Amino acid sequence: MAKRNETTTLKLSSVQVTTIGLFSVYGILLTLLWTGETLGLLFLLAASAIFIWSFFNPQGGFFALLFFRTAFDNLGSKLNLFNLGSLEVTLTFILGLMPIILVFYQLYRHPIKPRQQKIFYPWLVFLGLTIILSLFISFDISASLVNLFRLLSFFSLFLYSYLIFNTPQKLSNLARCLIFTAIVPAAAAWHQLINRGGFYDGEQWRVLGTFTHPNMLALYLVLVICLALFLFLNLRQQVIERWPYLLLSLFFLIPLIFTYTRIAWLALAGILTIVGLIYFRKLLLIGVLAFLLFYTFIPFFQERVNTLSSIGVTGSASWRLDLWRDIGGYIKKSPWLGYGPGTASVFLGKNIPRLMMDTEPHNDYLRIWLEGGIILLLSYLSIYGDLLRRFYLGFRKEKRPRLKMLTFFVAIFTLGILGASLTDNVIKDAVMQWNFWILAGSLLAVLGFNPKKQA
Repeated sequence: MAKRNETTTLKLSSVQVTTIGLFSVYGILLTLLWTGETLGLLFLLAASAIFIWSFFNPQGGFFALLFFRTAFDNLGSKLNLFNLGSLEVTLTFILGLMPIILVFYQLYRHPIKPRQQKIFYPWLVFLGLTIILSLFISFDISASLVNLFRLLSFFSLFLYSYLIFNTPQKLSNLARCLIFTAIVPAAAAWHQLINRGGFYDGEQWRVLGTFTHPNMLALYLVLVICLALFLFLNLRQQVIERWPYLLLSLFFLIPLIFTYTRIAWLALAGILTIVGLIYFRKLLLIGVLAFLLFYTFIPFFQERVNTLSSIGVTGSASWRLDLWRDIGGYIKKSPWLGYGPGTASVFLGKNIPRLMMDTEPHNDYLRIWLEGGIILLLSYLSIYGDLLRRFYLGFRKEKRPRLKMLTFFVAIFTLGILGASLTDNVIKDAVMQWNFWILAGSLLAVLGFNPKKQA
């Protein structure tokens, strides 16, 4: 006998109904008591809703959080919601706090077995040393605490992704999410490009999208271009879905060029060259042709590339080398323990008069050495060393072609991060770090360095 059709109704549990009720009361009270800007109130309510949603739907809530963080990076860092004593609580701070809380909830629900905990040992050692040095060595405890909070958010995202996105399908959905969340900052960069806006460095306008600096947008775009190209190259020929990823790669590539960030250009060129030589010769050919076209018909691209051969003579490269020599001198005075994690920009602003302001070291290795000594630097390098070792082991044993190829792409991008860290402030590129550690955590889980799969 055929079953008669029944009207589908949305059923909510008592916990969900109670949560909606409490959030409604929270929203009304917050609105009545709010004394700041209306925009701040709206953002705080939206962030609170995403946070609560993440407890009931970890994947959907997490995707919303990632989109929110990426779309409002620059605005969020400037939007002061309220004060806790002398601490200004910005939207960025709230969004960074959310994964730290959420990962504790997931660990309570899905404890990690001892044999899987080894994956996180390098990070835990690095964070432990950072805490000790911040408390007992740092000359600016507030700067050290801000730095520690940032690092904790990166680690929490790594661990959270490892726990939640631990199947091939979830990893695939995550990769697509990372690509599509990049559309907003890339679209903002296109708008800046067309209207001559963005960041003026004294010589030209550089696009920065929704980020705080063009260099931060640049390396982030390298990551999403790699993911989009991976999906284009690995989806079956007859699948029409593959072509939008190629178009998105081009959509992201143009803003990348107009960030004027040479180290990001080099990172992408290096990644495409290695992938092309080993797997896709056509990709290598297309990359070479694109470089020749850009070099021939875009004067500023040709000029920026040519300056790579005159490093140390003029321009920003010369300024960096002078700064690094100064940093080296201070490292020699305290090579083992440094001056305090997170204090590099403040330290340089106080001790190098010609800078006239706080500035970043533009070299993550010198930064960490200056801040935490050689011990903290070695601990930091061990994080990436262990990560690359696991990618290598996973790549060797993996039999699924697409997963094997993704592992290769992510491993090569990891090397790109290490290379870019030689001349830029990669460790402070928060949105790129979010995306990278999210992807790394999920990939390690799917490769088999994971706890028991959860539904």
